[in-house]
Amino acid sequence: MHTSDTVSLPRFVLRHAAGAGIDPHRLARQAGLSGWQAAEGSTRVASDIYPRLWELLTHESGDPDATFRVLEEYRLGEFGLFDYLISTADTLWEGLTVIGPYIGAVSTNFRFDASARTETECTFDLHMINAVGEGRELSVRSGLGLVVSRVRQLAGSAVDPVRLSFQQRAPRRHDAFREFFGTADLEFGAAANSVTYRTADLARPQVTADPMLAQVLRRHAATLPPPPPHATEWPDRVAAVLAEVLDDSDPLLDEVARRLYTSPRTLQRRLAESGTTWRLEVDRARKRHLECVEYPPLLQGEAV
Repeated sequence: MHTSDTVSLPRFVLRHAAGAGIDPHRLARQAGLSGWQAAEGSTRVASDIYPRLWELLTHESGDPDATFRVLEEYRLGEFGLFDYLISTADTLWEGLTVIGPYIGAVSTNFRFDASARTETECTFDLHMINAVGEGRELSVRSGLGLVVSRVRQLAGSAVDPVRLSFQQRAPRRHDAFREFFGTADLEFGAAANSVTYRTADLARPQVTADPMLAQVLRRHAATLPPPPPHATEWPDRVAAVLAEVLDDSDPLLDEVARRLYTSPRTLQRRLAESGTTWRLEVDRARKRHLECVEYPPLLQGEAV
């Protein structure tokens, strides 16, 4: 599935890289991004640039927790329309539920959905469509971190989550996670990336609530790209990994599951929930691979 981000996502990383003394132009070139300074905030770019920039920033800085350093500098409004859609909502709960329908305003590579709500707790899941490896881990970390930072700013006081879950393997040290997210209840190797808040906390009014402006912004946002559909998430993620590992040998289920930070059994279950199977996805990947070999795309200017 093709996905894209607005240039505001990579620009966010590059702006704060510059603040840390790292040359943003060099990082942009290495990630394959040009014209990022002059581009309008709504300009769309390939969604592989954002995770690549997080990787480059982490390696360049030599700091495995560089993502958290950047997130600490985030201020509401850096993502333009998307931030204002959230900030004009009446309550923290409403602000979080606005993210899902309008996340296409910044990216079609993510979904953000309320997955559970009880009298005491509310959980939201963050799904990422295209990306693997370290770039995926860092992008998910930044995505959940931005949610937490927004909530704190919109509440006007300290409102921390009660629990965070990550699909990635547990890092050697959790200190930076605990310090930034404000909770020691961290789960790694989880089935989903998620953040959980107290229901009572999310009932608080937002200090920036503006119902009239919210209506205007949402009418405009309705014309923007929608979030990616649920049903294709796991097949698309498997397809992306298979495109990288496919060769003359039979791709291993264990290897693909490892790259997607899940178990082989869970991966097969997710595919079944999406109406497909592991074997079917492998067959589809082989067919796409053969088509690319036999009928490579024409270069611009070639005769048909």
